[in-house]
Amino acid sequence: MVEESKYTPNLRLGIRLKTLILLRSVAVIGQLLTCLVVGNILLFKLPYFEVYMTIGALALSNLILFLLYSWNKRLSETTTTFVIGGDIIQLALLVFFTGGLSNPFVMLFIVPIAISIDNLPIRSSFILIILTLVSVSLIGLYNYPLIQSDLSYLANPPIITIGIWFSLLVTILFLSLYVGRLANESREVSRALKVTEELLSNEQNLSSLDGLAAAAAHQLGTPLGSINLIASELFDNESLSAQGKEDLKTLTKEIQRCKNILGSLGEKSSIDDDIVNKIELHALLEELSELVKVKGIKTNIIFDSNNQDLASFMIERRSELLLGLSNIIENAGEFAKENVFMKIAKIDNNIQLLIEDDGDGFSTEILHRLGDPYVTSRHKDDGLKDGLGLGFFISKTLFERLGIKMEIYNKNKPESGAVVSILIPKQGWV
Repeated sequence: MVEESKYTPNLRLGIRLKTLILLRSVAVIGQLLTCLVVGNILLFKLPYFEVYMTIGALALSNLILFLLYSWNKRLSETTTTFVIGGDIIQLALLVFFTGGLSNPFVMLFIVPIAISIDNLPIRSSFILIILTLVSVSLIGLYNYPLIQSDLSYLANPPIITIGIWFSLLVTILFLSLYVGRLANESREVSRALKVTEELLSNEQNLSSLDGLAAAAAHQLGTPLGSINLIASELFDNESLSAQGKEDLKTLTKEIQRCKNILGSLGEKSSIDDDIVNKIELHALLEELSELVKVKGIKTNIIFDSNNQDLASFMIERRSELLLGLSNIIENAGEFAKENVFMKIAKIDNNIQLLIEDDGDGFSTEILHRLGDPYVTSRHKDDGLKDGLGLGFFISKTLFERLGIKMEIYNKNKPESGAVVSILIPKQGWV
């Protein structure tokens, strides 16, 4: 079974400084161009000193970030939160000096929220959301009105201002929930896939030990032969003492013993590829059932009486298959009371493997989500859920690579227990 606590990769690496500086530079240029168009083409009277000071503050903070950190550094959660919080305050000041909620660019408050939700933990994103909502509320109440060329004020009726404020509130909250949920699911899948790749890599490394053993036997054979030859020549030396000859006999015996060990390793690794890479289906299931037997759970391997030849069917030892099946079988052993059943039958051109336990089965809530990353039905002693629930996700992902279909369901009443149906295609890789 997956040691879930051992693999907890953190995919929140932080925002790279280069990305933040480029985005903020685009914001500076966009704000300057907008103010120039509004003042010189649309002929609005803006408080230029305050406006340009606010934009200049953003440009200056960009320069400070550039000088303080390396170009490709990924900023920490705290630093990123402060930077995005500063951007929200800068945007609030700019909107404050340019009409408040009458300014159509007030919708830009959504941008820093979207960035924070996608890149920061919920605690930091929550702080920034609260800061944004407070800022929007304040500029809705207090702001510099937009003055047109005829010195008249451009102001929305109160009902429109309230509507804009409410729409911003709803948009920010909806965006926070919707994008946050999508980002979190994406991170969970990425994290689970990373764990899957690590486990698969470990399994493949173990599978390659035979090849390494053969190479070691070949490389060590030559120096051992040289040592044995020198020992034999020294043994024939008449001037050598009796004690020295006795030591040489012992050395020769140990050299021969090493050669025998290396020879056996080379023989195991030089067996025909079909024998090394393939195994009888019954032998494979017996091998995997040891994962359950060590926990005191009985295993029952039952082949369809109409297809007894399935027991001797040769199946390829793929790392994906071994790791996927071991996860499922050990999971069945975790929840079984006394027995785990493995039932094998032939359906059309496929081999169906049913892995059943005599436990309580899956709850309806868990059953519909099994196969998703970080869903677990394991509980602590105090009744609280524990673990990451990666086993089924890893098995499902690995099986899909081989074209294997997996289905999970509970036994029909009055029987109790869970059933995992695995449909293995006979053609292509078995």
